[in-house]
Amino acid sequence: MRRLSVLQVAAILGGSVAATSFPLLACRRSNVAQFTNGAHVVPAVETAAPASNDQAPVASEPASTGTSAAAAQKSTATVEPPPRPLRRCFPDAPSWVDAPVAALLDRAAEMFDGADYEGALACAEEAARQAPRSVEAHHNRAVALLHLDRLDDARDALALALALAPDDPETLEAAADLNINQLAPSADRSQIGLEYARRGSRHVSRHDTERVARLALLEGQALVDLGRSLEGLHRIEAALAVSPKLVAAQYERGVALFELCRFADARHMFERVLASTPDHGHALYHLGLIEERIGDESLAAHRLAEATARDPKAFPAPPAISPEQFEEHVRRAVANLPPDVAADLAGIQVQAAELPAIDDLTAEKPPLSPTILGLFRGLPLDWKADATTPTPAGRTGQAGRGKKARRAVASGDDNPGDDADGNGSHGDGARCAVPDRAIVLYRRNLLRTVGDEAELDRAITRTLLHEVGHLRGEDDGSLRDRGLE
Repeated sequence: MRRLSVLQVAAILGGSVAATSFPLLACRRSNVAQFTNGAHVVPAVETAAPASNDQAPVASEPASTGTSAAAAQKSTATVEPPPRPLRRCFPDAPSWVDAPVAALLDRAAEMFDGADYEGALACAEEAARQAPRSVEAHHNRAVALLHLDRLDDARDALALALALAPDDPETLEAAADLNINQLAPSADRSQIGLEYARRGSRHVSRHDTERVARLALLEGQALVDLGRSLEGLHRIEAALAVSPKLVAAQYERGVALFELCRFADARHMFERVLASTPDHGHALYHLGLIEERIGDESLAAHRLAEATARDPKAFPAPPAISPEQFEEHVRRAVANLPPDVAADLAGIQVQAAELPAIDDLTAEKPPLSPTILGLFRGLPLDWKADATTPTPAGRTGQAGRGKKARRAVASGDDNPGDDADGNGSHGDGARCAVPDRAIVLYRRNLLRTVGDEAELDRAITRTLLHEVGHLRGEDDGSLRDRGLE
């Protein structure tokens, strides 16, 4: 599951991004103090040179359409798009006359406000050609490219803007949102987005309260995605302290509480979101997960189906695989494991379950995510009796199509878990007994990550290999580096 980007939030609120409280994706109007007769005067902050050639901007002119031998070998998936038709920012002006840069930037902002993103891009590109070191021009190019779903080009435009002005809060905010919410999820991108947001928070004016709140929210989102939900909760609450009505922060606070297994508090936040935004598919989805955990199957099914109806791309209906069929898939996957893996699994139970038990989730601090796909219980194979006892439970990825796998780290946590009411605690005595070695796979969570039975078989095998890594003593960082996040 991907969390809401500012574009999605704007759609839910029924307005354009420019009309909402998320102006990070709005074009920047010209700073007239930086222009003299249309020529850009570079301020001191823009004198930094790009760190490497990798940060060079994407050429605004179309690539050559010649048919070289190398180009002929490209697959259809990598063929460059055809050149765009010429569009000028001010079409009534003679083609040999360059409009002032300030006018181009103002016109780009006006077109953006009118949802004419192609026009905004044309104006920003003209401005960038005339003033190649204009942060505003490259920022506006990035904004337009984001709305045109040209994410790689937007990333390059933002990289160039940050090479020119590495401490510009508005560009840092856009770059953080791009990495955290819009590019394909990964731990590296979450970390990149976190550092952009942190830098933005250090340099933003305290008087710019809306941007202060959004940057803190982005920090919180990234920390939750990295498995550091308690830290993320603190930053999200900082955002709400500045902007209590920020619906995106209310929703993200619910996500952080859910990840910390504080289900009653999380439910309260998601219900609060739905009170102001009734068609919020992500809040509906999480409420369904909570109802499912407490055993209200009817309400859970209703919530999850409604989330699918609201956002079928984010929440497609899982394939219909019964518990008995799932167990058969698991048996086949175990039988087809490589010989060395099968040897390590000898004598170790591989079990199937519907959902993770609360005792398993809260056996560690911080708790494991309720959406884990699998779990290794017990001590590693090479553990010695005189060694420091490692944490018994293993961790793995999470359910939710497109959702980032979160790696929870062993940091302090003030929330040890839930009791039957959803917010109680389990004493440390539960952490003392080391269970027999076993691997558990969770049917409902796994089904939410796949579209069909073939994908399910691959997901089961991948999860088994992940948990065998824990059996062998690997931590999540090592598994991620090997491609088993």
